[in-house]
Amino acid sequence: MIRRRAYPAALALIVLAGAALRLFPIWFGLPYPHARPDEETTLGHALAILAGDPHPHFFNWPSLTFYVLAGVFRIASLVTAPITPAGYVILARATIAIAGTATILVIARLAERAADRATALVAAGFLAVAVLHVRESHFALTDVVMTLLATASLAILVEAIETRSIGQMALAGLLGGLAASTKYTAAVIVVAMAAGLWPRMRESRDWRAAPIFLAAFAGGFLAGTPFAALDPRAFITDVLFESRHLSGGHGVLLGRGWSYHLRHSLPYGLGVGIFAAAVAGVVPMARHHGRSALAIGAFAAALFAGIGSGQTVFFRYVLPLVPIACLSAAAAVRHGGAWLAARTRLPAALVTGVLAAIVAAPSIFDAVRLDVLLARTDTRVLAARWLEPRLDPDDTLHDAGGDYARLDFGRTPFHDWRFDAATGSFGDPAGRTPDWIVLSESPLWTYASPPPALGSLVGRDYVLVQEVLGTRGLAGANVYDLQDAFFLPIAGFTGVERPGPTVRIYRRRQ
Repeated sequence: MIRRRAYPAALALIVLAGAALRLFPIWFGLPYPHARPDEETTLGHALAILAGDPHPHFFNWPSLTFYVLAGVFRIASLVTAPITPAGYVILARATIAIAGTATILVIARLAERAADRATALVAAGFLAVAVLHVRESHFALTDVVMTLLATASLAILVEAIETRSIGQMALAGLLGGLAASTKYTAAVIVVAMAAGLWPRMRESRDWRAAPIFLAAFAGGFLAGTPFAALDPRAFITDVLFESRHLSGGHGVLLGRGWSYHLRHSLPYGLGVGIFAAAVAGVVPMARHHGRSALAIGAFAAALFAGIGSGQTVFFRYVLPLVPIACLSAAAAVRHGGAWLAARTRLPAALVTGVLAAIVAAPSIFDAVRLDVLLARTDTRVLAARWLEPRLDPDDTLHDAGGDYARLDFGRTPFHDWRFDAATGSFGDPAGRTPDWIVLSESPLWTYASPPPALGSLVGRDYVLVQEVLGTRGLAGANVYDLQDAFFLPIAGFTGVERPGPTVRIYRRRQ
């Protein structure tokens, strides 16, 4: 048992630790504009709304996150002005980090209602260090806010099923609608409602709760994405496009999500200890907390079925499952600790705490290592700083990096040349080649692999003048999110020096 006075203090310490892991270092990658792909989409739409156009003209993602960030930017502009481009990035990332931290409190509430306070503390501790949630909480994207709102909806839904409160049911529906207005996949909260209410509705023949939940859900969704109703044609077009994208894959094909997420996203995103405990916790959750487990499990199963059907398998797609997995892992540790304590005659709290620490250890290592590496200056920033003052306006340069590896020189003047891999030529009539060639290489080969023809050219006609290492040695054995152009692994970190690909700068021989 956790003493009434000890629980808030213990939970506060967990939340502070989780906040530190998420807020440090939210300035990563700056001033490079593509350190976290897709942030430009979030920020661009938020700034457009701030400028006076409430219509996002974009429904590939729902709109709530754009409106929230626009509101944050507006409040900040009243306090300090002007806000720099980097300032907007940091404000947006800080907002997401706070949402990620708040999710620790929400999972504690859900676990306390579904189980007990000891389970709540363990679940909160696991989520605080789950490396995928830590990583995504640094990024100005939609997934963390959706995870917060979906988990909050589940927490209130579980309470509403127990208390039979119509007000709580409406609140759960509202939060679920807001979650779906952040990312469409959160709409599976409706499945959790149906599964949780079905036994009660069969017994009492009272069907009022379901339509109240659905009405509140619809209201929450339209409150966050109002132009879905005001511009339905654009809304349907973009949603269908996004559905085809999920099904068809992104860049490299890695298989269906059902298999990939079980083998990669969840084990490495949670940490192997928490993942193993989460699997083990399914039985005690169903056995000891069946009524709550039914709604929670229905949400998890429906979400997994949705994201697993396609071949676009970003690790972040499983993020809403991470708090649920932490709850299941906590149930395994809580009941396992009680079983061991009964046989060793040691205090149950001590045994449970030690067991939780062992389970969380791999996740703690990965989360801390991730933050340490994020705090180091990105290779693309260091390489651009070295080359920029050496570029003359008449210089010609070819950067072989893709959209997310190419160096950013701001307004520095030079002649940018393109290479045609099919012909092995720069297209110059006289057969000339650029003064400078920049090559990027990474174990994340899907986004940084130099063309072989360029490798032969630089070996013959160029000299290496600068090298900024992103990785060295056996870094290829680390676990990367291969469809996502984020140049740090999610697990392993062997040989990783800093964020970004390895950048090599070559100068043509005179």
